Amino acid sequence: MTWTLAPLQNKREYTKNEKIVLEYFFTNTDKNIYCAKNALSNQLWAFLVWQYSRSQLSMRDRFLQLFEDSKSALEKWIISEEEYFSLDDLAEKITNSQSLNLDFFENKASDFLKKWWVDYGHNSLKDADRIRFALEWVSQVFTKVVESPFPALWDFQEKSTRYLHFWNDSLIFPDDIKNSKYSSEIISQSKELMETYLEFMPKVKETLAKNWVVKREEFSSDRSFENTLNAKTFDILRYLLPSNVSTSLWASFSTRTLESHLSFMLSHPLEEVRLIAKWMHEEALKLSPWLLKHVAVSDFDIKRREKIENYISDLLWEDDENEEIWLYQGIEDEDRVNIIFEWDLDNHICASIIFENGRKEGISYDEALELVEEMDNSDKEVLMKLYLEDRWSHDRMPRALQHSSIMFEYLVDFWAYRDIQRHRASAQLWQWATAIHWYDYPEFIELDWMEEFKEKYDEVMTKATILAKKVVKENSYLSEYVCALGHLIRTTFEMNPGQVAYVFEMRTTPQGHQSYRKLFIESYKQFKKMAPIFSRFIRVWSDLENASRKVQEEKAEEKRKKLWI
Repeated sequence: MTWTLAPLQNKREYTKNEKIVLEYFFTNTDKNIYCAKNALSNQLWAFLVWQYSRSQLSMRDRFLQLFEDSKSALEKWIISEEEYFSLDDLAEKITNSQSLNLDFFENKASDFLKKWWVDYGHNSLKDADRIRFALEWVSQVFTKVVESPFPALWDFQEKSTRYLHFWNDSLIFPDDIKNSKYSSEIISQSKELMETYLEFMPKVKETLAKNWVVKREEFSSDRSFENTLNAKTFDILRYLLPSNVSTSLWASFSTRTLESHLSFMLSHPLEEVRLIAKWMHEEALKLSPWLLKHVAVSDFDIKRREKIENYISDLLWEDDENEEIWLYQGIEDEDRVNIIFEWDLDNHICASIIFENGRKEGISYDEALELVEEMDNSDKEVLMKLYLEDRWSHDRMPRALQHSSIMFEYLVDFWAYRDIQRHRASAQLWQWATAIHWYDYPEFIELDWMEEFKEKYDEVMTKATILAKKVVKENSYLSEYVCALGHLIRTTFEMNPGQVAYVFEMRTTPQGHQSYRKLFIESYKQFKKMAPIFSRFIRVWSDLENASRKVQEEKAEEKRKKLWI
């Protein structure tokens, strides 16, 4: 069995040493389907991808050809005996678990990639190479910059704020804060937010327990009860965390994405972003020396930003008479969601279904759309039901749901945005962190027994909001460090119908946070008016009252027991 319907594509039978070497770098030697192991460096893999795409050889055979290249280089006096590294030498070292020296192949790959990536601009090769970063002790402001490459071809994972401990030393104050005329106010405000967070952490936890928000008798173990109580407490208090509080994340980029994104960050107005971009560049060059030769400050980004921001400011703020427009509060749920809708969505979904499955008839999209426009709603519902009714909870929306798009504009708290931003399949714009739109309230704060916390929360959040109004006039980017995670920001998400369904279903589940649950439940309510047929096939959990992390914590506890953690 070759795992495909064709014979084995290897050029010949492999010798014992060839098998030893190949099995060190690949997952098998006798199938047509195989993977490259981690032992194959990014740079060498990208080099092989290029050679492979222009060769009749299999990937394994093309890899073995490297040793023939090494032998040829020795015979032509291109390399010395000391530099020469044969396949048999490598097989012996692998067998004896000795360290491997692949300098010849790495240098060959470097020279090749320098020529073809940089000199001749073969950018497609850059997609074969990935750089993986650990970015630790960075601000919440920075995470949103590094997590916004364009296009969004990357992966990331932030540390969950539930598993981080925060204190005054967690705050980051770059020099552009220290050099601001509002320096003392910004630093003082950040510290007051953090001190309020620390002061009320034990008080809120005790209050939740006393008022039976989380009940011990409902849990199978002390650990799951305590974890749920801690999570609920933190979900309330995290709204106070300043945007300059530190966190950590892992991020992985293709070279092509990283190249343009580093240039963007090196041109950013904030010092923290520019410094970390510089250090990211230095570390990436250690892995692939010719990877990022063209990374540099982008004059285009700097000039474009300055010109357009000045123009917009002149356009919108000809005088300061209407300053109070910066501050408003008490926004209803429906006012936090605005759907910008341009398509007759149900008709286009039905037309896409007919087009995709009309291969026997060879129907065009226009013909499919005309056919749908002649159907009544009951026929459209039958068509969509046949297409979607058997979808299980883990089945993705099928391909015909990728056409058309819906753009949502949200006014959402900064903390919730940290979660919903992860939906990279959407096209996103946001106005970055700010405090000028006032703030949201955490769960339970309106109850009588939270009165002390609410009073202090309003005090410190209002002070931050007013300070932001002053700082934004000096530097709109610097003002990002003034806000807390509970402050509201504006963002847009443009998604196709399949992505809309995925986000609605994922972000309304009971274990989700009430902030983004409310946002997407309201989005679904408004979406139903615009796509009444398709919306029936989206599985939204709209019961806010029964939201709880209890089930999740109980499952986690069972897993810990099985794993002896």
